[in-house]
Amino acid sequence: MTGFHAKASVSTTSAKSAGTPLKNILVIGGSGFVGKALIPTLSNADNKVSVLNRGTHRVEGASQLIGDRNDYQDIARHAGAFDVVIDTSGYTRQQVETAFSVFGSSAGKWIHLSSAAVYRETLDHLPSEIDVLGGAEIWGEYGVDKSEADEFLIGQSECPIAILRPPYLYGPNNANDRETFVWSRVLTERPIVVPGDGSAQFQFLHVQDLANIIAHLVDTDFGAHAIYNIAEPETMNAEQWVIRVAAAAGVEADIISGETRAAGVAPRKYFPFRDNTCALDVSRFVRDFDWAFQFSFDQGIKRTFASYDRAILPQFSLSTSEELCILGN
Repeated sequence: MTGFHAKASVSTTSAKSAGTPLKNILVIGGSGFVGKALIPTLSNADNKVSVLNRGTHRVEGASQLIGDRNDYQDIARHAGAFDVVIDTSGYTRQQVETAFSVFGSSAGKWIHLSSAAVYRETLDHLPSEIDVLGGAEIWGEYGVDKSEADEFLIGQSECPIAILRPPYLYGPNNANDRETFVWSRVLTERPIVVPGDGSAQFQFLHVQDLANIIAHLVDTDFGAHAIYNIAEPETMNAEQWVIRVAAAAGVEADIISGETRAAGVAPRKYFPFRDNTCALDVSRFVRDFDWAFQFSFDQGIKRTFASYDRAILPQFSLSTSEELCILGN
């Protein structure tokens, strides 16, 4: 078996000390949720890391290159030869094409963070890497845009390209009100309205596991093109997710069925997720790589809860008007 190795998935520093050449890495984006896990992981392995973004937030552990990725001339000022380019913020074909036109021809390899939303509807199975792109209708323009970005990269040959497609990410510093949505309610004894009948399945990846995978790809020969769905294989429905997230805080959730109480109300008006399966066939990843995730979901969500101030969590997520109406408040 070739590819990822379990020990390397948790620590890339040992690989460096064993003689792996240090890499000159450019991260496009890097100041948000993913970057806060990825930049330290790359820097701790003694790589030279630069980040390219608009400079709104200082990124510790990296040299900051300020530029608007939507403006070719603005980012062309930073053109140079990087061993690895990691694009964490390419949401449209135009954004990715602009960045690739500046850095692609001189890059040693290109790693692109994609999304589970790139696949069209697959009613009888979880999407795999061979399924048709285009974005399922429920994801709207986001799925279409991300799929067009993937299709552009698949057609390029200037350097080796890896495309990673995770479903839902979670972990410390999550800018999306997901884990905090549950904790803010259970810590204030507010009920949680769960949409649907429980048939929709969710799948997750801890942001540090994503960072570990990307860091290992930095030092891995993955061929001309590598496309992988990446996530823990386990899936769960919305109610199970709420129960397990609440358990990380040591409390039980008061769950209200939205199937009857919230009929006709869009789930995103009162819940963090759509009532739609977001899970992937990750068998290619499991087959090709000898990889051990650093976190199971329960371990990861407990670690995430511990990263917050319990006293502040109740303030994170106010009830929506739709939610209050459903609950009769």
